[in-house]
Amino acid sequence: MASEIPSRRVYMYVDGFNFYHASLENPAVYPYGWCNWKDTAQNYCGPNATVAKVKYFTSLVRDARKVARQTLHIKAMETIAEVIYGEFATRGNKRCSQCGRVLSCGNCGSAEHTVEKKTDVNIAVHMLRDAVNHMYTEALLVTADRDLLPVVEAVLDRQQFPDPLRVTVLFPPGARFNTEFLERERMLRGLRCIELSTARMVRFPEELARRWNFRFPQHWRIREEPSAALVSRFGTEGARRGRWGLGQ
Repeated sequence: MASEIPSRRVYMYVDGFNFYHASLENPAVYPYGWCNWKDTAQNYCGPNATVAKVKYFTSLVRDARKVARQTLHIKAMETIAEVIYGEFATRGNKRCSQCGRVLSCGNCGSAEHTVEKKTDVNIAVHMLRDAVNHMYTEALLVTADRDLLPVVEAVLDRQQFPDPLRVTVLFPPGARFNTEFLERERMLRGLRCIELSTARMVRFPEELARRWNFRFPQHWRIREEPSAALVSRFGTEGARRGRWGLGQ
């Protein structure tokens, strides 16, 4: 009798805001923020792998106009993932290197900006701790953030982890600053870098929002015809390629 092929045990780590900010520049990708990451992970792992855990990293927004949408988004994520929170912090803008004046927004004059904190460290701690505890044989990491390269290198260190682990980095489509990952891919055994494809991404059903008495946001829908607002923002050709409705 043929022996069974052992199943790979996969953990997925999703840098939520990294994907979100990349999607803002790619109209075809934006609606896939409404993503079932567990089913998506399975599409990238194949039948001989078990997606044992998804960890989704995000921070709670402060803008009152966005709270309801994020609440719906997180509620959906909690059906398939553990949600780990960082936080937003307000920082003063940088100063001009020539005169020392604080740089301000040319539109509203604000001299402050908001940054997400703790997320990179949270992802690194969870990935490394789970590796030490033998929770996975392969990690899927959704990000294009170079700050996470050290934990990828640590997990693939054969002296620390003699049982070979694998890491697959899934870039948000069109994301910037992924050159360093590609350079490491040529040098690190066990590292694979792939750009996410919407053809392999699985969205939650829109009916999920209605089940919880939420109104499904128009800009999360995939449309055949672009809205006027979408054309205004991305141009006619960009809007047609994206085929989604733009909202606030």
